[in-house]
Formats: sequence, structure tokens, C-alpha cells
Amino acid sequence: MHAIAVMSRRDVLRTGGALVVSFMFGAALPQRSRAQEPGAGTDVGKPLDLKEVDSFLAVHADGSVTIYTSKVDVGTGLRLAMSQMVAEELGVPVQRISVVEGDTALTPDQGGTGGSTGIPRGAVEVRQAAATARQALLKLGAEHLGRPAAELTLVDGQVRPATGGPGIDLGTLVGGKRLALKVDPQAPLQDPTRYTVVGKPLLRPDVPGKCTGQHVYLQDFTVPGMLHGRVIRPSALGATLLAVDESSLRGIPDVRVVRIESFLGVVAPEKALNAYHADIRNAT
Repeated sequence: MHAIAVMSRRDVLRTGGALVVSFMFGAALPQRSRAQEPGAGTDVGKPLDLKEVDSFLAVHADGSVTIYTSKVDVGTGLRLAMSQMVAEELGVPVQRISVVEGDTALTPDQGGTGGSTGIPRGAVEVRQAAATARQALLKLGAEHLGRPAAELTLVDGQVRPATGGPGIDLGTLVGGKRLALKVDPQAPLQDPTRYTVVGKPLLRPDVPGKCTGQHVYLQDFTVPGMLHGRVIRPSALGATLLAVDESSLRGIPDVRVVRIESFLGVVAPEKALNAYHADIRNAT
């Protein structure tokens, strides 16, 4: 397993010299701006508007459902909880629901993950989209089955008569097509007294991988040509970077110093860092 940041300031300085950094204290901290990534979603042509049902949900030709959310499951079970909520609204087994999370090109911007907002904001918005879709699917099913929508229900991935009888699969009904619906904040939610999935102790799909060391965490990701680096920090807040002596870094191949105003960092390819650390181990 490779960590993204494997070079510490101490490692950098152990080349035999010193990276000399001069700071001036007392200056005000600069205001940080939040970079916005415009997720165009052009690869699948789906909307990212919080007012559109298609931003949150997709029903595929095989009847499976994909949830799109900017909230990320960081070990709280959000992925499973959100799937259970959608399963109740759409009558689709949890096993047939997948979740795309935190992909700025595919998910609507529901805000970042934190402050326990995953369920009260993220999942609630997805559930309301699912409730809106539920009403539309029942009406569409009514047209195909020749029955009033009030007599139909969604069960096991089908629109079928509540009293029994043949139904129609969601995949056949709308699979692979956009629903083209605005989220209706007044769309009725499933009656909690009729829940069959929410509140059930289902197995968390992420636990086996975490217990066996196979789960892929952020620090496990690599991309071609990726650099590994460290931030060089001053000894106190509010410092202004005045000068940098880069001569002590010559022992690290392909090392680069990144300076943006008073920000200072050092990056190098993983191969160069591995060779550098091997030289350090051999020398000691």
C-alpha cells in the first residue's frame, strides 16, 4: 500500500543540508477561496440540478437503480441507509441499488460531507426525488396496465395491482430513459408504518473489505505520473514567506519546489522518493 504523502520535512532536511526558509510574522492570513468544480456530466448527459429528479436517480433497463449524491460514506453507513430509503420509495430491492457518491461530474452539489448532514440533507433530498419518481411511475404503470394509479403499488421492482395480479417491470416501463421530472417537495413519502427495509439491520457492504485490508481508501489511489509531496510550514500562523534556499534538495532526483505566495511545498515522483529513502536507510 502506498501513501500519497510519504516525504516528511525531516526526510527532506536529512539530505545533509538545510532547506532555509525565511518568514516574516504578523501579516494577516490571506482569505482562502473555495474552488468550484463545474461537474458538467457530459459523459452521461444527466442533469446536476437539485430541482431535477434525474440528477439524483436513474432507472436502468435491467430494473436496477443508481443513486447520485455528493455526500460521501466515510464509514457511517450512509450508502446503505440511503439505499434503504430509496428502496422503500421505489419498491426496489436494496441489492439492486447502487450509489455514485462525491463525483463532481455526475452528482448534484448537495454540499460537502460533514456535520452529520448526510442523512438530514443528502438522503432526504434523494428520498424526495424518489417519492416524486414513485408518483410518476405509478401513473405510467396505470396507463400500461389499464388500472387506476390508486390501485397500484411498487413492489420488487414492478408496478403491480395492490390486490395482486400481473405487473410491469420498472426496466420495461422506463429503463434507460430520463424521467424528466422536477422534484416535487410535496410528493407524499411512504408511510413509515409500512416500511419493510428502513430500520432493518442489513449487512454493510464496506465492512468485509475493511476487515480484510482490501478496502480502497483515498490514500490508496494512484494515477500515472502522480507526485508525492509535503507542505513546508512555518513555526507560527500568519507568517509571510520571504526566501527559500533550494540547494539542499539536490540529492532528490526530479524534486520540485511549489511556491504560491506564502505557500511552500516540495513534490517528487514516487520512484525518486523510494530511491532517496533507500539511500537514507543504507547510510544509517
